[in-house]
Amino acid sequence: MKTLIFATLLCISSSAMTQVAGVRDIIRDPSVSKRCKALIEARNEKIRTHQRLNALLNRSKKLSKIVKNNQATAKNRIKITKTEIQNNIRLTKFRIKTMEENIVRKGCPGISL
Repeated sequence: MKTLIFATLLCISSSAMTQVAGVRDIIRDPSVSKRCKALIEARNEKIRTHQRLNALLNRSKKLSKIVKNNQATAKNRIKITKTEIQNNIRLTKFRIKTMEENIVRKGCPGISL
């Protein structure tokens, strides 16, 4: 009788241990992984675009210092281009922020923002 009770308790405790271990394991759905991977890749592409725009802005600032005062057309064009780049940077920052919020809302595991 004692062995039967001991065996029953042993089975219950071992099944409880496997359930606790099962909670710690992360089950990854392939469709979730693909969707998260696509979202993160799109975000990374936007970040690369943002970095390119920052480089263009720096180049534009250098050009505006190099251009002489008597080259009015070139100065105006550089000024307009600089404004356009700044607007694109602002828009890209907003899109990156939106993408990050979307990734968090979708519940992607293991993200590092």
